[in-house]
Amino acid sequence: MGTATFIENDYNTETAKAIIYNAKWFEILLLLLVINFIGNIVKYNLFSIKKAPILLFHVAFIITILGAGITRYRGYEALITINEGESNDKMISIDNYLQVITSNGSINKNHISEPILMSELGFNDINESFNFEEKNIQIRLKKYVPRAKYELKDTISGNTYLHMVIAENENRKDFYIQEGTREIIYGIPIAFNTQNKLKTDIFITKQNQTWQASFPEVTDYFSMLLNKAGSYPKDSIVPLKFKALSQINDIPIVFNEIVQNKVRKLVSVEKNPEIKNPEAAVTLFIQSGAENKEITLFGGPGYMNPFNTLFINDLHVKLRYGAKPIQLPFSIFLKDFILERYPGSDSPSAFYSDLEIQEKNRVFNYTIFMNNVLNHQGYRFFQSAYLPDESGTILSVNRDYWGTLITYIGYGLLFLGMLLSLFWKNSHFGLILKLLR
Repeated sequence: MGTATFIENDYNTETAKAIIYNAKWFEILLLLLVINFIGNIVKYNLFSIKKAPILLFHVAFIITILGAGITRYRGYEALITINEGESNDKMISIDNYLQVITSNGSINKNHISEPILMSELGFNDINESFNFEEKNIQIRLKKYVPRAKYELKDTISGNTYLHMVIAENENRKDFYIQEGTREIIYGIPIAFNTQNKLKTDIFITKQNQTWQASFPEVTDYFSMLLNKAGSYPKDSIVPLKFKALSQINDIPIVFNEIVQNKVRKLVSVEKNPEIKNPEAAVTLFIQSGAENKEITLFGGPGYMNPFNTLFINDLHVKLRYGAKPIQLPFSIFLKDFILERYPGSDSPSAFYSDLEIQEKNRVFNYTIFMNNVLNHQGYRFFQSAYLPDESGTILSVNRDYWGTLITYIGYGLLFLGMLLSLFWKNSHFGLILKLLR
């Protein structure tokens, strides 16, 4: 546990969990510790009034470890984001999952893995196998990249790439599509100078030495170079406006530029202390029948990116790596979010979420702030953070009623044992008092 503290400091919480806290060998070690406590109770016959403080110590540790086990296997943590003046009844998990939707055009089947923990120190594994309409699909991990990012490197005889930028929660994400390929980015299918074009594709091609584009729907844009708004017509080949901002499926997207003689590489960037939870990437090997393909998914704890799609063995397979949605049995409406700052400073001193809990038969109000937690139907809501533009709140959610209760009972017994050991006649402190007298 001491080593895990250093690992968490040097790497991240996920690595500490993967290597130690959630490792099977660590759980076996705790189980052996419980057996050792029980053995000591029997060996030293602690079931007597004279040895009550020592018995309480042993029982307290056993109960505490039992509560930790319930938390490990039954409890979970999540996050919920609510904009001011809006309600939300869906959380996203803290744990990572591989989520797969398989379809043959008429039937869909969902597959969600067990929680996945990735370590920056290695020893990672994803191995999923499931059947769909008598076809087996196997998914294995090829590579895990923490703090992942695509970069283009110069080369003499490289490829041509379309550079796109997507803005998400005030964060910039760069994507590079190689010429002759088709990729689905945030649910948007983009074909870059491919031989075939689907009806739903944004198709980009070169005609008369000019890059042209065709959009499946009328798409507005705003050119930052010309300071002018315009729109792309539906299903018509027109000049592509570079460095122009468009909203496609409610996603801000910019076709930045097209570059030549480059090679795309997935790299791990250096740690940035200002980014608490950087996005990672997993490269997966997908096999079904005689076909096999690779796909790279970005995600990680707290990330719920759109699905990426590939076509294999006559099946459409959608994949996502990261958080999964969790339904709440009630809705939470954010009436007001209040952010207070220190006088003469932009540093926040406190922030409050004025909430309205909406259920079928009743509605009640509650204000969450630091050290003022909402307990409702076994869920505990904590004020965690707020949106960058201060338009809403981010609450952390914990559902672990029995694990928390049993652990607190263990803590209480431990405190009681410590207290009794100070005054019990047969304790070490009691013997010292006798000697002093």
